[in-house]
Amino acid sequence: MVFQGVTIKASPWKVAHLAQLKKEGKLLLPDLQRGFVWSPERVRALLDSLYRRYPVGALLLWKPTWSTPEAPFLTRAWDISPAGADGAGIAEPSPQVQPGASFVLDGQQRLTSLFRVIFRSRQRGVRTADPELFVALSPDPTWADDPFQLRTRQLSNQLRDGLLVPTEVLFEGVRNDDRGSESLAIQNALRDWLSPGSPVFFEALDRANAIRNAILGAEIVAYEIDADAEDDNVIEIFARLNQQGVRLRPGDLAAARLTGVMKNFRERARQALSASALEGFSAHEGGEESARSGAFVDTDLLVRTALFLSTGVVRYRDVERRQNAEEAYARIERSWEPAVEGLSRAVAMYRKAGIPDGSWLPYRYLLLVPAVAEASGQRLPATQWLGWAIAASLWGHYGASAETHAQADAQLASQGRMLDLFDRVKAHARRVETLIPEPEDFVQNVPLESGVALALLVYLMRTRARSFPSGRPLGASEPVEMAALFPRNALDQLPYRDSSVSPDRLGNLALLSRADTEAIRGRLPREYLPECGKEELEQHGVPAASALWEVPRYSEFCLSREKAMAGAVIDLLRSYGVP
Repeated sequence: MVFQGVTIKASPWKVAHLAQLKKEGKLLLPDLQRGFVWSPERVRALLDSLYRRYPVGALLLWKPTWSTPEAPFLTRAWDISPAGADGAGIAEPSPQVQPGASFVLDGQQRLTSLFRVIFRSRQRGVRTADPELFVALSPDPTWADDPFQLRTRQLSNQLRDGLLVPTEVLFEGVRNDDRGSESLAIQNALRDWLSPGSPVFFEALDRANAIRNAILGAEIVAYEIDADAEDDNVIEIFARLNQQGVRLRPGDLAAARLTGVMKNFRERARQALSASALEGFSAHEGGEESARSGAFVDTDLLVRTALFLSTGVVRYRDVERRQNAEEAYARIERSWEPAVEGLSRAVAMYRKAGIPDGSWLPYRYLLLVPAVAEASGQRLPATQWLGWAIAASLWGHYGASAETHAQADAQLASQGRMLDLFDRVKAHARRVETLIPEPEDFVQNVPLESGVALALLVYLMRTRARSFPSGRPLGASEPVEMAALFPRNALDQLPYRDSSVSPDRLGNLALLSRADTEAIRGRLPREYLPECGKEELEQHGVPAASALWEVPRYSEFCLSREKAMAGAVIDLLRSYGVP
């Protein structure tokens, strides 16, 4: 087919051929690609689909020719960490670009998933396989029908029953260019479960060979772009193809466009994210879609901040609608360093307040908005920003239409209009007079739990509170975690259940050190609260009356704590001048 004058042909590529190209350094990732983000379950499903000869989607490859000293694209390393001499994972370096190599424009996640298994990838610095994928070699239909399994606690007890061996042993011959070594590797793995020479041993060995051959012989359709295609056409194809699915987020597409107009864009982004100024608040490439919640600076947030500083917009769609979209992206380079500096200052402000990392901030735009103000020369007091961030978190300011709110807030921040920022939170929260909550709001669980946690953290760090039962300073040497004072299983035994005995009531939650969280886990308050100091309990709003520490008095316990928590948050917000 022809795409805007560019010829594209389709042909099937065997997995074995793709693996060999990767091994020879002839299959490369251009720097416009994001990091690896697939979950272990998706990796398992891919191997299973190839084994069953199911379609797994197509690749988009470009094998360009060039006459200049530099290749058309900078490359990035595959997200693979093969085992070193000690068995621990060592990240692969970026390969040297050589003529005749193919660039992967689409299909990176699938190929990386395959190569992590085939080339024995490990978690960096440790010996644990990544992913921990096993293949069942038992002829029993229970295992034969579903051969690929991820390690779980339950599976660990069934390794012998399923004759489960690490999937990577199937491909020893691919790694070593020695077809004999793969059979030996499988035999060594099977010796953990079977005696060599037994009928079941040979049956399992045959099954391993069949599964390996099925994977390596599976074909994946690859669309190959004509070698004479121009660089900008290739980037445009990359962007348009990804707009048609959910493979990339809008920020990834914007980043892809930036690689064509901003020199060393990816490397500059990686350097910014690894800087000590953002430590604890940055999400390194490949971690953007992890389960980790909170507000972290990633490539997308860097781009959005710089985009606003250069164009006055946060939303990518607003830029894409412009006739001069490419020019708008080109202007980002001029505002890149101010954006990085602004975000670094925002992080420093939160860190100074005792917030150790971005997981405590519910919304990413709590970083962007003060960063815009800093980069625009609006040096507003840190107390005002903290008050705004806590109020926005309590009332769920960015819970819906986040980009729209961020766009308006960034505009106000760039002008230093802090009172108007508070008014916008007030309007969204439908609070007519004040953003400061009432004690009854806490009793009714009206403020968001994440906002309450943020407010209490800042309050406790400000008052130099101690954790309990250890009595150690909170946050001094261990991470702070949310702990339930009454265990859920104890509340399940109550004869009645309604919202007043929910284990998720604000009054049942406390911020403690990790060691103390573990120390009280599963224990009743009447068992561990007597071990605690009176001052620590008072700092955390725990009622002094021991009669309330009993399970039947749970509702009264929570009511007392919720009023105490409300008082602490109210005092904090008033001290920050929250209207």
